[in-house]
Amino acid sequence: MQNNQIFFVGAGNMGGAILRGLLSAEYPANKISFFEPADVLAKSISELGAVRANSFADGYKAADVIFLCVKPQIFAKLPTVWKQELGVAENAALPNFASKKVISIMAGVKRAKLLDAMGEGEVLRVMPNLPLTVGKGTVALATDGVSEETLKIAEEIIGNIGVTVRVPESQIDAVTGLSGSAPAYVFEFIEGLTRGGVKAGLSRDVALKLALGTIEGSVELVKQSGKSPSDLCAMVCSPAGTTIAGIDALEEGAFRSTLIKAIVAGTNRSKELG
Repeated sequence: MQNNQIFFVGAGNMGGAILRGLLSAEYPANKISFFEPADVLAKSISELGAVRANSFADGYKAADVIFLCVKPQIFAKLPTVWKQELGVAENAALPNFASKKVISIMAGVKRAKLLDAMGEGEVLRVMPNLPLTVGKGTVALATDGVSEETLKIAEEIIGNIGVTVRVPESQIDAVTGLSGSAPAYVFEFIEGLTRGGVKAGLSRDVALKLALGTIEGSVELVKQSGKSPSDLCAMVCSPAGTTIAGIDALEEGAFRSTLIKAIVAGTNRSKELG
């Protein structure tokens, strides 16, 4: 994999996180290039050793693997600009496109749209989430129309900074509704636990520290115990104890049902945007 020349189109939060993850895993810096118009951001990436391309065309021509990390709202107008840089007609494919492996992190931009805009070739859609920026992300890879070789390359690259799963593209909207959106729900949960602790008499600092430690420990217990979340919940709930009283309050507020509705609402919104 370290023989591949990797080119990032955009080096913002997500693209920059993947790029930094590669460098942290000691991928050769001279094999990583990026095109990023924002000078301040580009400088911070260049200081890590990655090579800043002077243009999309320069980076594209040398690349074996290309990460599309631009905002989906602006993607529609970019292929025309790229084709002008590469000296091809607007209705033509990007030169040598079929020989390159393209990985798109753009939410809502379907593979068919990417192929229509850029040409027939290896285009892999992935859906990362915000924790990717701290090396703890979850990334779904849409398996439609891509080779096992491309999937393995993507897993090896992204595996440096997150957990990967494979899904058909038809499930990417559900992934967006769950792992893409759920970090915000977790942040709301943390804030709710913290405020509850404050209301019960704790200082905010102590309440937040307890909330974070409890969540981290609970996640690790689910991973290591082999038990389901329901089984573990039952282990905490002693008869007529404090926890079952709290669970009862959550049920009164339709806690689980509300979470389910949030995931479905996010999924449906992703479909609308797509």
